Formats: sequence, structure tokens, C-alpha cells
Amino acid sequence: MTRSIGAILAMTVLAVSCAAGGSAQLTGPQTAASSVGGPPEPILGTWRMEYTCEKLVRALTQVTLGDLARQTLVDVGLQKGPVDPAVGNADLCVGAKRFERTHVFRPNGYLTNYQNTTVADDCRCYMLVDDHTFVVLGDPGEPDIPLQYRIDGGTLTFEAVLPDQCTSATCRGGYAFAIAQYALGPWHRANA
Repeated sequence: MTRSIGAILAMTVLAVSCAAGGSAQLTGPQTAASSVGGPPEPILGTWRMEYTCEKLVRALTQVTLGDLARQTLVDVGLQKGPVDPAVGNADLCVGAKRFERTHVFRPNGYLTNYQNTTVADDCRCYMLVDDHTFVVLGDPGEPDIPLQYRIDGGTLTFEAVLPDQCTSATCRGGYAFAIAQYALGPWHRANA
């Protein structure tokens, strides 16, 4: 998939072929509203939520990725690493940090991610396929991960559905990352 910075072509997600380390299979094109000169996207702007260990563990467990919680907690900064393998799942959140996460969605797939007041990431890392499909762009060699999203007033929620064929470590890790970044619970639109 070409990731140009100019006008973005929306694609229809047909399948995710992660078992072989592939990425979301995207076909199309259709002109996306996020293209240069198109109407504004409702997702653009600033959204906040409180990040907690409990939310992350629950979200990963719901999609059968609970075994990746230990490392994911360290990767997003909720726990100091490495998490002792002897610690049971019920105790994973003992001593975990909590912080406010802020996502500022900008046009053409650009995102600034704050952890409290510190910039944790500033990237071109997403693509809008339509008004309910959001694709987390993977790094080279990693899968692109489709998430469903919904905006109800000032609330934004993401949902991940792990495909049956997502059995490779690369695919499972990509989904765990996407869930940890977006799908822990509702985001609330900020007034700034």
C-alpha cells in the first residue's frame, strides 16, 4: 500500500491476512472525505481518556490477547519492565501507573499522542477508510490493523475484532499495539 501525504484514497477492507505476517488487504479506490479539500472528518480534533492497567488488561483479554498484557503494559508505560513472570494475572496491575492520554487527530492521517503533557508520538499513523473504519498503519513489515470506530456526540469508541487467521506473533502483536493505543474505552472530546 502506498502511503502518500497528499490526497488519500479510501479503500474497502476485504480481509486481514496476518497469519503470514501480511497486512490488511485494501482495495478500492473511493475518494475519502479526508482527501485534501474534502469535508471535515468528525474524528479530527482532540480526544482524551484516562489510561489504566485494568482497562488495558480487560481490552486485551476480550479479544483473546491477554497473554500479551505483560509486555504491552511495559510498552505503553503503565508498568515498569520487565514484569515478573511469576506475578499472576490478577496482580498485573499492582503498582501500575495511571495517566491521561490525549490524541490529537489531524487531517491526512497525522496524529499527536500525549501521555499527560509529554508528546509520546507524532506520526502519520492512521487512515480513515469510511465513517466507521479506522486503519492503524503498521511499520514496514508489520500489518495494518483495521478498527471500527463510532462517534456519539462527544464520545469516541474503537472496537477491534481479531481475525481468526491472526495467529502469527507479528499479527497478534500488531493488534495488541492498536488496542493499547486506541481501544481501551471511550475517548471524550476536549474543548481545546
